[in-house]
Amino acid sequence: MSLTIFTRKNRKAILILAIALVAGAAVSRIPFEGLSEAGRLTFGIFTMAAILWVLEPFSLYVTSFIIVILAVILLGRSGGPLGLTGSGYMIFLNPFFSSVVVLLLGGFVMAQAVKRYGIDTWLSRKLLHRVGSKPGAVLLGMMVMCAFLSMWISNTATTALMMAVAIPVANTLPGNEPFRKAMILGIPFASNIGGIGTPIGSPPNAIAMGFLEQAGHEMTFLGWMTIGIPIVVVLILVCWLVLYTLFRPKIDTIELDVSEETESLDNRSKFILVVFLLVVGLWLTSSLHGIPSSIVALIPFVIFFGLRLLDDDDLRELGWGILFIVGGGMSLGVAMRESGLSEWMVSQIDFAAMGTLGILFLFAAVAAIMTTFISNSATANLLLPIVVGIAAISPVSSALVVAIVSSAAMILPVSTPPNAIAYGSGHIEVRDMAKSGTLITALSLVFVTLVIYFLF
Repeated sequence: MSLTIFTRKNRKAILILAIALVAGAAVSRIPFEGLSEAGRLTFGIFTMAAILWVLEPFSLYVTSFIIVILAVILLGRSGGPLGLTGSGYMIFLNPFFSSVVVLLLGGFVMAQAVKRYGIDTWLSRKLLHRVGSKPGAVLLGMMVMCAFLSMWISNTATTALMMAVAIPVANTLPGNEPFRKAMILGIPFASNIGGIGTPIGSPPNAIAMGFLEQAGHEMTFLGWMTIGIPIVVVLILVCWLVLYTLFRPKIDTIELDVSEETESLDNRSKFILVVFLLVVGLWLTSSLHGIPSSIVALIPFVIFFGLRLLDDDDLRELGWGILFIVGGGMSLGVAMRESGLSEWMVSQIDFAAMGTLGILFLFAAVAAIMTTFISNSATANLLLPIVVGIAAISPVSSALVVAIVSSAAMILPVSTPPNAIAYGSGHIEVRDMAKSGTLITALSLVFVTLVIYFLF
């Protein structure tokens, strides 16, 4: 009987892990001036995590647990370099059930219920039926629907759903019709942008809120939306204009294959929709009733699973991996803050001489470049522990810029799962996505940076 555990893919993963560990160990032994032993060890952990998050030999959440293991062994043991005693090591584990993680969990539960009972499909068909037949109106209607759904369910699920609507329509267009590319590209781009709108819409949002909470700058659900929604509206219009201009239609009309004769929602679906609206309403009015958003997020979990509207299979399908990624990034942030590494990194660059706007543009550019090649979650986890500690700029400004631009960067198929789904449809080429995606990313970067600069 042959061993199948050491497949070629697994051997490659082990090799990359070994390289990452060796690189981390080497960095931790470099005598950086002004950096303590705890800081050097944390720098080693940070280096290892960066290599694993960039090369991604295995799922990102595995790296999160490696971070915690090393942080506890190297930093959290009694008598260790941080001087922690007793259960002090729990500071590295607490982020995995922080208020931000619980908030995301509640969002995942609601999204699962909406998908299981077809509420998302029902809603998309109802709204898209009313967009008309003009190419520009059809494109904008599909993009608005994608953006709205992505505020509440994953942008990957939204893209998969809407591509099922768009591809049959694109197949009916003439072979030389450029606008079919606009329709296919509009779906992932709008799904990426839509996630900016709410704290549960995209992992970088939750990661940013977690780091702000650690830094003593708590942001409410409504507070995020008051910033995120206007940005989504503007970026959707910008994205629509870019796609319409680059792939201007030669045809006058497009008939969406969307029938209004959809089945009415049954009583269970209506009940789920009521709970959904109730929870969102409580999130938006937290300043009135005083119930934390994370506690409100547990309500759908209790109701849906308690009434058996969702079962164990649904529980397994929740985005546990994303929750662990968020927890791991925040745990790394704790290590960097407690060891002094974040402060030391910031001190190596004279940010004060750059000015606030220059600093924000730098953060936005780095976030956009990194997200082009690695996941936006990894980008946020690597950048946020550093940028929120810069004294020359508001932690809220730096965190928002990094989080939002990480979701707005969409140049290549590897940049986001929605991009990959669109590319996999066979209707577009890499150069189509790169041409439009680069322009949209650049415009988004400038717009988001200026908005955050003037707001904060």
